[in-house]
Amino acid sequence: MPRIKTDELLSKVSRGDFTAIKLKAIQSGSFILLLESADGVFIHENQDGSMKEYPKADNAIIWLKRMTKVNEIVLDLTLWRGAELHSI
Repeated sequence: MPRIKTDELLSKVSRGDFTAIKLKAIQSGSFILLLESADGVFIHENQDGSMKEYPKADNAIIWLKRMTKVNEIVLDLTLWRGAELHSI
């Protein structure tokens, strides 16, 4: 799955060039942010090219609220392990 840097992700979101933003739990108990658009699904990446992981869904939600005007995201808990319910 292709990666997307923060500035490009924010640009696509501000232009409305996306169909969904998803937070997906991974086996470690943390979350990754996926941006779905007409040209594919992208994983939010760090500056060094590694996959950006959020220790809690709350961290990603707060960041998205601060940086965008998005009002709806999808939260996929399928692989969620060890995270406490109150951390969402």
